[in-house]
Amino acid sequence: MSLNNVKKFAMPLIFLLALLFAILLGGLLPVTVKSFFYTISLAIKECLIFILPLVIFALVYQSFSRLGINALKFLFLIIPLICCSNFANTFLSYLVGMSSIKLGAIAKIQATQAELPALLPLFSFKLPSIVSNDIALFSGIVCGIFSKLIQRSMDEKMVHFFDVFVKYFFKILLPTMPLFIMGTALKLQHDEMLSAICSKYWAIMLVFVVSAYGYVLLQFLVLSGFRFGRFAFYLKNITPALITAFGSASSAAALPLSLKAAEENLRNKSNAAIIIPSTVNVHLVGDCFFIPMLALGILVSLGLPLPGCVQYFLFAVYFVLAKFAVAAIPGGGILVMLPILQAHLNFNGEMLGLITALYVLFDPIITACNVAGNGAMAIIFDRMTKGIQRKRLASNS
Repeated sequence: MSLNNVKKFAMPLIFLLALLFAILLGGLLPVTVKSFFYTISLAIKECLIFILPLVIFALVYQSFSRLGINALKFLFLIIPLICCSNFANTFLSYLVGMSSIKLGAIAKIQATQAELPALLPLFSFKLPSIVSNDIALFSGIVCGIFSKLIQRSMDEKMVHFFDVFVKYFFKILLPTMPLFIMGTALKLQHDEMLSAICSKYWAIMLVFVVSAYGYVLLQFLVLSGFRFGRFAFYLKNITPALITAFGSASSAAALPLSLKAAEENLRNKSNAAIIIPSTVNVHLVGDCFFIPMLALGILVSLGLPLPGCVQYFLFAVYFVLAKFAVAAIPGGGILVMLPILQAHLNFNGEMLGLITALYVLFDPIITACNVAGNGAMAIIFDRMTKGIQRKRLASNS
């Protein structure tokens, strides 16, 4: 196993160990030590929120610039397909999440009366907002699409610069994430909320697995024409990619196997090289189900108001657009969503830390669902392009 693969497998384990440390040993630590880690967690969150607009712009610019002459084709065919799918999945998650809440799958967590006062940071600070994430996102899309209008060498230098910037950002960020998770978990443990929260969110995880994986399996079943042999053929081809995605918690690690599965499942094998790399970071069925569902669970468990349809619609729009800035690394799906959760669902620092910790904990299951959803999307894209070609042939004859 290569060093890169070892790191991909080790990072989710480190995140999990940081969470377990806070759960199992947090009660043995002095309050000062817990306050220290909580202060670090808040500082990391503040720095992350501050620099994320630049990261979002860089990721989106690279994504669209590298499409080259296929940018407009991608924009007018694949992007609407991906956006419609992500938006529909995000709203389906809202319906499933609200239904599970009404059925009592998750309820308000009653805070216990702790003998100790609430854990406070040793100090805190607030960084100014240079530019909003919304402006960074739209600017990245526009600049990326029209990047080929500038001198080629200049565009290549910009793409290289942003690539280096993003790599160094995540290289610095990832080692700090265990501290971010542990500080938030120690806060919840000290306030005697952690055990209740962990027990409650297993129910949401169960609802997610049944709904999201059931949805993807239904897609494969429909695409197979309800023929069991074809359905089993699709699943057999995609299984190695799912296992790799689960083990590494990275869609990028499973990309070669996803390509191979798509080539087996598609009628036009050349379409696999177009759709699979295009969807690996942006079409995320698992994220679209899990993050909104978990966000609703956190809100109701803490006794906070749930979003109405209009508020959730705005959240869903920005949520879908932000998918174009997701990095294919462990935990990457939640990082660019933190400002959106803060702005549109009123998440505070503790809630952002909680959803990050829970996302990382279940990331392998979410990532495997993302890869399965991309396998189904590849077949849909293949059918669409074949239909378009038929119409063109018919109009020319």
